[in-house]
Amino acid sequence: MKITPIKLINSNALQKNKNNYVNYPNYNYSTIQADCINFSGKNKKIEYKIPFKIYYSNPFQDAKAGLISPSDLPKKEILEYSKYFLPCPCCGDIMIPPQLMDTIKTKITDSPIDSIELLKNFQNFMHPVEKQVFRILEMNNKKYPNLNFHDILKKKYQRAERQLVLQQMSILSDIRLFSRDNLTNEHFNKVSEIIEKAVNKIFNKDNNETFSRKLFIEEIESFSSIIEIQKYDPKYKKALTQIVEKAYTLPTSYNSIHAFIVKYAKNKYTHKSIAERLLSGSEATIEHATPEYLGGKTISSNLINECARDNHSRRHDDIIQQIREHPQMPDNMQKHIDKLIELSKRNKVNKSYITEIAMTYYNLSKGLIDVDLSKLWINSKNSKNQNINKQNKNQDRTSTKAERREIRKLKIKRKKAEKRKYITTSKNSYAKRIIKTICKR
Repeated sequence: MKITPIKLINSNALQKNKNNYVNYPNYNYSTIQADCINFSGKNKKIEYKIPFKIYYSNPFQDAKAGLISPSDLPKKEILEYSKYFLPCPCCGDIMIPPQLMDTIKTKITDSPIDSIELLKNFQNFMHPVEKQVFRILEMNNKKYPNLNFHDILKKKYQRAERQLVLQQMSILSDIRLFSRDNLTNEHFNKVSEIIEKAVNKIFNKDNNETFSRKLFIEEIESFSSIIEIQKYDPKYKKALTQIVEKAYTLPTSYNSIHAFIVKYAKNKYTHKSIAERLLSGSEATIEHATPEYLGGKTISSNLINECARDNHSRRHDDIIQQIREHPQMPDNMQKHIDKLIELSKRNKVNKSYITEIAMTYYNLSKGLIDVDLSKLWINSKNSKNQNINKQNKNQDRTSTKAERREIRKLKIKRKKAEKRKYITTSKNSYAKRIIKTICKR
C-alpha cells in the first residue's frame, strides 16, 4: 500500500465545515485572472489559449455576503480547484471550470461561423463524440455557410438513424437470447414483452411514441427488483443483474455519434443548445465519492471534481462498479492527484484534502485505487533552501546577508554528508576511525 496515515494539517477548519460554521478571517484567497491555460504532457508542453479573460469569485466572500449557505461552502471550495484545469479522475480529460463555461455560453451567437470560430479554441476539451460532431459541423459549414448547426444535423438524420437502429437491435437481441438461456419461461416471457414494446417504439414512424433508453432500463430494473423480493434462485438474480448491465450499454449521445445526431436533430433543440452541448459534457462538477442517495455526506473528504458526462453516467453505483465501466480510472486518478500535489506546492490546494480524498477512494475501491502520495512530501523541508537558490540565480538582484549565511550552512552540511557516506562505504575499520576523528575536528 502506497498511502500512509498522515496527521492532517487543517483538521480543525475541516471540522468547523462539518458543523456548518466557518471562520472566514482564516481564509484569504485572492481573485485570479486567467488569459491562457498551460499544462505539460509526457513529452511536450501544450498551450490552450482562451480568447477572453475570466474573473473567478471567492466562495468565502460569497458566503459572507449571503450568496452561499455555509452547508454549500465545501462544494464551492472544492469546485474552485477546477479553475486550474484539472484532469478528470474518471476519463482523464481536462475539465472546463464552471465560470469559464458560463462565459462561453454568453459568447455563443446565432451565427454559425462565429460559433465555429469560438468553439475551435476549446476543441481539445471536447470528448471523442463531441469532437467528431464538431468536425462534421465545421466541414458542412464550409459547404453551406448559411445553415446553422440544427439544420446540418437534420441533413445527417436519416443515415444516423439507420446506424443507431442497428446498434440498438443488436443489444436488444443479445438481451433476449441471454434471458432465454438463463431465466425461467415465465421470466423470459416478461423480458421479451418489454423488449417487444421497445422494438415497436424504435420502428414507429410517429414522433409521439419514441424509444426512451431511460424508460426501458427502468422497466428492466423494476422487474428485477420484483424477482429479488420473491426470493427466487440466486442464479436468476445474477442473470438479471447482467441483463441490466447490458441494457446500460445501449447507445447514448455521450458514447455514440449516431445517437447524438438523432437526438439533437429534433425540433426542440436550437443552434445555441447544440453549440453548448458540445462543451457541457466536459464541464467540471462536484462528485460525491459515496453518493448522497447511499448516505454520503457533503464534506471535503467525500467530494471531488469530475466531468459532467462521467458524473451523470455513474448513477448511484459504487466506486468498484465505476471502475468496471472505466478500467483506466486508477491511472486517471493518479493524474488528478499529481496535479493537485503540484498545486499544493504553490499553496493553491490544501494538503490535508489530498490525503483525505486519496484515503477515501482507497477504502471505497477496496485497494483498487492506490495512488502514490510520495511527491506530496518530497522537498518539503528544503523548500526554503530551494527558494534561496532560485533567488541567487537571478543576476539582477544582489543576495542579502541572511541568504549568504544560509548558503554557507548548506555547503557545510553537504560536506559533512559526503564524509559520512565515505565512512559507511569504506570497509577498513582503521580508516573509519581516522575519518571520524577528522569529522570531529
